[in-house]
Amino acid sequence: MSSTFINQKVASAEQFKLQISSNINLFLTYGKETSWSNESSPDASNTSTASVYTIWRNMIGGKKLTGNDVRHVIPRYNWTSNTIYTAFDDMADMFTGNPQFYVVTSAFHVYKCIGNNGSSVSTVEPTAINPASTTQTSDGYIWKYMYTISDQGLLKYTTQNYIPVKTLNANDGSLQWNVQEDAVEGAINSVLLTSGGLGYSNSSNLLVTVSGDGTGLVITGNVNLTSQMVSSLSVTSPGQDYTYASIEIEGGAGSGATARAIISPTGGHGSDPLYELGGAYLLLNPQLIRDENGILPVTNDFRQISLLLNPGQVLNPNTAFSNSAFFQGTTIATTGTGDFIQDEFVYQGPSLTGSSFTGRVLAWDSANSIILITNARGNPGTGTIVGANSAVTRFITSTSPGDLDKYSGDILYFDNIQAITRSPDQSESFRVVIPF
Repeated sequence: MSSTFINQKVASAEQFKLQISSNINLFLTYGKETSWSNESSPDASNTSTASVYTIWRNMIGGKKLTGNDVRHVIPRYNWTSNTIYTAFDDMADMFTGNPQFYVVTSAFHVYKCIGNNGSSVSTVEPTAINPASTTQTSDGYIWKYMYTISDQGLLKYTTQNYIPVKTLNANDGSLQWNVQEDAVEGAINSVLLTSGGLGYSNSSNLLVTVSGDGTGLVITGNVNLTSQMVSSLSVTSPGQDYTYASIEIEGGAGSGATARAIISPTGGHGSDPLYELGGAYLLLNPQLIRDENGILPVTNDFRQISLLLNPGQVLNPNTAFSNSAFFQGTTIATTGTGDFIQDEFVYQGPSLTGSSFTGRVLAWDSANSIILITNARGNPGTGTIVGANSAVTRFITSTSPGDLDKYSGDILYFDNIQAITRSPDQSESFRVVIPF
């Protein structure tokens, strides 16, 4: 069943999140300081081998993710009036076809739909916060308050398409902890009327009985005297410990009405939001904070990001690189006169086309006569280096490669984006969603 698969996916997402916190090195990388042919429409990204080489050539640097940069998220469904929401059903697959069986309200409360009044439209936004019970709005919908998105969750992990979700393992002082603690195993909070029957003329004589392996379930029924059918069934006490239950409707001078009890998930509604709502997505929110203590340049722009898993060190390729940030450009110290131009090519050899080494100037530090290079081809040697546009010629005194062993690790994701210009007093925040 797909519901089994979603549990596997959530578990896989949990495991990956745990690994980011403990034993894997996952980096956000950024690069490509040169323009797209159409800056307002970046080139489409793809999964080709050529793209991997391009990412490495363009790479400027990166930042390691920590457990605080990762959260489970679920698709965002804003409550909207006149929408039919899907009611939770223990016999249905709640994760195929993206049924909207939960909502986030304008107050950023998250509710699960327990009953939808016979698939009617929802016209009343749920607002009540009852950790221990469900709430029925005047439009007949039954809602279960699950949690409220925190300020941090709104700032870092909420997008137009996703909202954060988690299951608490300890009391954090939020109402969600009360919801989890108050959840009732095997409760039946709603009943599905499968047939209204015929000939019913009296609600007061209607008798609804329940048989099952739990206790405490009490249901009342109502008759529509015009249609002479059972029109609705209401749960007045949800009971507990049911894993199965059958409903029998008698009396009321009619016959043929049938119904099915909807049993809560294991642990009860609200006991485990991560699995109940299908948190099989991770939202990664890494940040580049200014120059990351002098490691990253902040004098150029970039247009490409990626997620790089477990790269090696350039000076020790078999050892994982685990520092908090890295610079992947080539650093060249020079002597002489004249200033190179940002983004121009520099080269060694008789000409740019006949060169033994070329690279693009990411940044020029005139005070220290240092060039930072990306898109390097070949290895710079002793001797002069020439600017293709500036025509400046300077002498190389030393070179240092980037921090990572080139092409090591695995690129899990990349994206081509519109230009982001860095500056010394600026930080950049990214949101990347990974489905499992």
